[in-house]
Amino acid sequence: MSTNNAGNNWLATRELIPRWPVAISGLANLVALLIAVFAIWWIFFSNTGVFKLYTPLLGFSLVIWTLLIILWQAELFDFWPFQRKFLNDANPLAKGAVFTAITILLYLILVIGIVYFVIGQLGVTYFNWHSLMKYGEIGQDAISTRETASWAMISLSVPFFLISVWFMLGIGDNLFPELKQPKRGVAMLGLIAVIGIVLYAIFFHPHIGSMFYPKQIYAAVPPWWQGFAHTNSSEFSLGILFCSVIGVFYAFHMWDGQPFNLVKKQPWRFIFFAVVSLILGYVIFQGQLLIFNYLWDEAYAGGQNEMNFGWRYSHTVTMANFVLVIAIIQNVFFGKAYIKLPGIVRGIIKTVVAVAVGLLFAWAYYKWAPSLLGVCEGVSHPSENAAAFLIMVINLLMIQDYFMDGWPGYKLKKK
Repeated sequence: MSTNNAGNNWLATRELIPRWPVAISGLANLVALLIAVFAIWWIFFSNTGVFKLYTPLLGFSLVIWTLLIILWQAELFDFWPFQRKFLNDANPLAKGAVFTAITILLYLILVIGIVYFVIGQLGVTYFNWHSLMKYGEIGQDAISTRETASWAMISLSVPFFLISVWFMLGIGDNLFPELKQPKRGVAMLGLIAVIGIVLYAIFFHPHIGSMFYPKQIYAAVPPWWQGFAHTNSSEFSLGILFCSVIGVFYAFHMWDGQPFNLVKKQPWRFIFFAVVSLILGYVIFQGQLLIFNYLWDEAYAGGQNEMNFGWRYSHTVTMANFVLVIAIIQNVFFGKAYIKLPGIVRGIIKTVVAVAVGLLFAWAYYKWAPSLLGVCEGVSHPSENAAAFLIMVINLLMIQDYFMDGWPGYKLKKK
């Protein structure tokens, strides 16, 4: 189910119909999703699996960039270079395999190739954990340097994600209407990169520079937010900016794009989209901090685990993602069950269900995930970050919806 406002985009023009009654089609998709989730997790991420990629920051960095590349393929480049005939006629399993393979290839080129090998070895040390060990001379081992580099990659993804969402959903085809693909996608991606790098330098680089001893004050200014955020960690920036991204997807999956669809004319739509997303993100961010204060009392400087300001800031993203996963499942798998309801009623019901089931999902995760997924016990264990698992689930949801036309419960309606 596309969130793109561009009328010519493939996702905006396709129509998916359930193969069976909506409840059965949705349950079929849910079963397929659960099978994929456990298979992918235990093969690639679990610490008792084959590849052991969940460290947890390494796993987090993998899935967040993969999700962004999935969205770029579908929303920014409109599945270029594939023609409409392939998108219309190809088997959904074949399409899923092709586009997933392309996602992995692009990840290897963009993140591993450019960021890790080129920039990490020739430009910015902390994007490559081998460079950190070689030049750092601070006694770090492979595990700690890998986590530092993974955090840097996560941090880099956040402004890219925010600006991408603004451009893909707030502008669509309006910015370069005269350009065809791939020129339009390349032009928009270039602008996203320029703005994203500037935001990264302001909101994240100061923290990473302060992680080393002595602090790298000639390459990175001391974190300017420390005085009012009570931490030098850019988890503060991550919490607000990524909650802004989550807020946009809340609106599209629970409220049919409202309030973002209230403004149509450019450039006012883009300005409205950006401002409202930041306001919504800040409300989600602060609302969760109030809940954390209620559960654990107020955080304090130097506090450990859940009493730490930085931990609370970044885990606003984690807890918001529990609700987002349910919101996407509800909308993509079972959304047609709400279609005859008035918009306000539909939005209220979707919101209540997403929040209630999302909180239940969070409780179930922390109770049973140690045995089912092999993660550490406890909400605030230093080696546990549920956001990695949740974003992996969203990746698989997007693959199932965007790449496979909702297979197996849904199919593409032929025109």
